[in-house]
Amino acid sequence: MFQLDDTQRAFESAVRAWCKKELAPNVPALESGELLPYELLRKLGLDLGLAELLGQMAERRLGVLRSAGSGAESGRGNSAGASLADDPMLTSLLLKEISRVSPGFGMVFIATLGCGMAILGQGSAETVERCALPVLRFEKIGAWALTEPGAGSDAFGSMRTTAVLERDTLVLNGQKTFISNAPYADVFAIYARVAGSPDASPDDRPVRAIVVERGTPGLDTGPPMRKMGMHDSPTGEIFLRDCRVPAGNLIGSLAASRNARGAAALDTLNQERAAMPAMCLGIIERCVEESTRYAAEREQFGRPIAEFQGVSFKLARMELALENARNLVAKLAWAQREGRLDARLAALAKLYCSEQAVRVSLDAIQIHGGAGYLAELPLEKLMRDAKMFEIGGGTSEMQLQTIARSILERSHQG
Repeated sequence: MFQLDDTQRAFESAVRAWCKKELAPNVPALESGELLPYELLRKLGLDLGLAELLGQMAERRLGVLRSAGSGAESGRGNSAGASLADDPMLTSLLLKEISRVSPGFGMVFIATLGCGMAILGQGSAETVERCALPVLRFEKIGAWALTEPGAGSDAFGSMRTTAVLERDTLVLNGQKTFISNAPYADVFAIYARVAGSPDASPDDRPVRAIVVERGTPGLDTGPPMRKMGMHDSPTGEIFLRDCRVPAGNLIGSLAASRNARGAAALDTLNQERAAMPAMCLGIIERCVEESTRYAAEREQFGRPIAEFQGVSFKLARMELALENARNLVAKLAWAQREGRLDARLAALAKLYCSEQAVRVSLDAIQIHGGAGYLAELPLEKLMRDAKMFEIGGGTSEMQLQTIARSILERSHQG
């Protein structure tokens, strides 16, 4: 049976204590828009040592890039930063604990992290130093921009944003939408079809990420969108009109795998999908705890409502969802650590955990009755935020398609 080790338990406790002290009191102001989440994000990074740990990881990568050709290797070392990178369960625990209180704040975190890691993975030494390092230290806010108004589930096939190489400059044109952190981000990893010339054929326009910094002429962002949930996660549009950036801002090589349809973007998307189940687990765990306690204390007709079958069966199914979600999150962490994360597993975990987060949060509200419908309790926020996970990062229908395709491929191989 899977159990957390001592380091993981200590980290989980530290994050829970921070969320209780720093995050929970600020949720109403974050929800109303009175307070933006970014100073709190920086405080999270400093208080828990995440800024230092991720910064160390980026500096090691930077050292490797600068020593390219010298035979230098990254090495894992014994630093705490390496420990964080080597144990994905720590990231899962971080996201779970944050999402028990505010899944929206968790989205702010993973959007920044996703941008920084995308640049870190394939960016040049100069780009890593200028952009990835400050983003991973939470000194700057990052945004990871893939979705477009006409390219949602078919993000790659329907992508219209382009980047054309003109000598040593990339010229970007297009629009992105539903982008977390977009209204306030300092650094953007924007995916586009990149061409060596304006008349390049579609096959010669592979999808690549390009780093664009706020203040670059031709880059504009819209105001925060009004949404059903995730109010504490500013989401918006990005507009690119003849936006010019140095060719060195390209992440990865234009020459390599020219016909690939955004392999690096797919990898980042799988990582995002692997992070979301942990956030859903946080929602499920909090809802089960709140509902179990309330059902044991709340009396009607002379006895606790937990003794009524209608309530007790709901609690039993919520407990089942909790156990299954925990197991899936643990398996995801194992797969990431072993380098065995694939699209099928990420889709399975995201599909199940997101659907159960919605169902469990609705059951929790039902158990609490009228009190559960009020904003004074966390349940209605958790339910509104949970719905996003069935849509963002790939809809439930797309996860089903990915799973079904993997089953068919396996049957053909057999």
